[in-house]
Amino acid sequence: MKRLAKAGLGSCLVLCVALSVAAQKPKPQMSGSKTDRIEEAHRGLFAPRPNTAAEASRLTEQAVGTFSTTAQGPHQIVRKNLIDEHIFGRMERDGIPHARLSSDEEFIRRVYLDAIGALPPADVVREFLAGEDPLKRDRVIDDLVGTEEFAEQWAWYWGDLFRVDGNSGRGKHAFHFWNKEWLRLDRPYNAVAYDLLTAVAKSHSTIPALGFLARNSSGTNRMPHSQDDYISGNRLDGVDQFSIDVARIFLGLNISCISCHDGAAHLEPINLYLTRKTRTEFHRQAAFFGRTRIIMTWDDRSKNGSEGDMIIDDLADGYDTGNDAPFHTASEIYYPRNGRRYEPAFLLTGEEPHPDVNPRAELARILTDHIQFSRATVNLIWGKLMTVAFVEPYDGFDLDRLDPEKPPADPWRVQPTSPELLQALAEHFRDHNFSVQSLIKTIMKSSAYRLSSRFDADWKEAYTPYYARKFVRVLTGPEVVDAIAVATGRPSQFEFSGIQVSRVKQLSSPSDVGGRRKGGEATAVDAIMQSFFQSNRQTPPVIGNKASTLQALLMMSSSFVNDRVRAEKESRVQQLVESNMTNERVIDELFLSSLARQPTRAEKEIAVQELENDRKQGAENLQWALLNGIEFVLNH
Repeated sequence: MKRLAKAGLGSCLVLCVALSVAAQKPKPQMSGSKTDRIEEAHRGLFAPRPNTAAEASRLTEQAVGTFSTTAQGPHQIVRKNLIDEHIFGRMERDGIPHARLSSDEEFIRRVYLDAIGALPPADVVREFLAGEDPLKRDRVIDDLVGTEEFAEQWAWYWGDLFRVDGNSGRGKHAFHFWNKEWLRLDRPYNAVAYDLLTAVAKSHSTIPALGFLARNSSGTNRMPHSQDDYISGNRLDGVDQFSIDVARIFLGLNISCISCHDGAAHLEPINLYLTRKTRTEFHRQAAFFGRTRIIMTWDDRSKNGSEGDMIIDDLADGYDTGNDAPFHTASEIYYPRNGRRYEPAFLLTGEEPHPDVNPRAELARILTDHIQFSRATVNLIWGKLMTVAFVEPYDGFDLDRLDPEKPPADPWRVQPTSPELLQALAEHFRDHNFSVQSLIKTIMKSSAYRLSSRFDADWKEAYTPYYARKFVRVLTGPEVVDAIAVATGRPSQFEFSGIQVSRVKQLSSPSDVGGRRKGGEATAVDAIMQSFFQSNRQTPPVIGNKASTLQALLMMSSSFVNDRVRAEKESRVQQLVESNMTNERVIDELFLSSLARQPTRAEKEIAVQELENDRKQGAENLQWALLNGIEFVLNH
């Protein structure tokens, strides 16, 4: 099947296009030994940073030009909700052209991958394409959102954000299942945040939410002498790190810099808002956890502390950087503190907790009531579904650059791609009881989400912030692995808590795959996942949209791919080749199962010739080429 293999390889090479990055403004010149050390430590922050929107725009334009299908949806747009009023109203006002609506083939694959991270079965695709119900797109969204597969897909996403992994101890599986449950039941997200910020227990695996707090514990190099000796833990370092994680995920702010120094004279090239924030304000934010203790459990056998089950309570004396006894006080991972005691105050407003209420509970109330909590959440979900978030990166909000009515001074610009829509969706999210499912449905049911990735006119990057087309998204590592298994009809086999599962997202974390520890297929799966930028959950995830040479090489050579395209072990190719189906029907089934579309006339003519020459080898080559085309690893 040389022609098909060549076609597959050619489209693979699109993955290898190097995406350029947009430079930030240069860092200011500063002097003084202390400042020099700080600047050296922050050198990476001032390096050129990727322009996520521009990268997505270029990748979409390059990729769509390689797609063979010509199916097109209608050009007429119906404004279905507040998203469309903002998106299409803005384009109409500014004279910006937009793409047609996606075809049914584009839409059914897109919505399945976004909602549940899986390819639609061939029978589902056929039924959807044949359906004449004008509301069929809305109905399929309603059918998918809230399912077990939906919970698996989005629990993996939040697992990356919350970094649910081995460092969460024996509670990591429980934490993952807890994430699945609140997503499936659609618990209000402010209640989810409240649970994460306030739980206490004798062991953090007893209450899954405590894994979020426990993973930020900070150890020292000191050995405890007894079970009452807490010197092996640095509580203040752990509290500071937890405060950074809370701000990053729930407020969209990276406040790690002001954990060590004031923002002024340091962060001007990066974030105007944080230049006005001080280290004292950071300490007062961290002081909401001033009573919180994270204590390692005592192991009598080793005469040492254990991180397996940490005790978490609120019996500490406060946030005292001068004396945090019985814990180790001096900073070990941050710049030395000033020895003062701090009382809690919310970073964004200065609001202090009521004196008779647990400060953690007060932080949960204050934080979730603030509109920035809703903005940050909306930004995460919009970025996941629309590829380009309103603010990139997700923890890079500059609160001094959000209001178009109060624009920042030159050379700065208003930060969000669509500030008015960001604010409107944040208010909508808050007014609809912080429902993640409702927000996802609102986005998916909009005409903006349903635009085609194809663009009839000449595309200009100036159109990017208008969302004038659907930007393609490179599949995540788990999505790629599961899609290969589904397309080839050869399910994966993973052992998870003593049972066999067939999908990556049925596991609780990347480490459950096994990787080099297990060898064999686990090693191949782990390599594919890493090449598609699956985080190790030890550090905050990089949520991006990246194509790489390594991805293309692994898709062409991985045993996980090549073993599954063969006509053996009950693979889809084997079942089709050994069936009574005609060659034409075999080809249709492979296209529908892999790409959720019918082959074009040219594709089918070539494929028929090859299957007539050798039905088995031709089908194997066709399956391989479909998996190695760029269309397979993109959601478009």
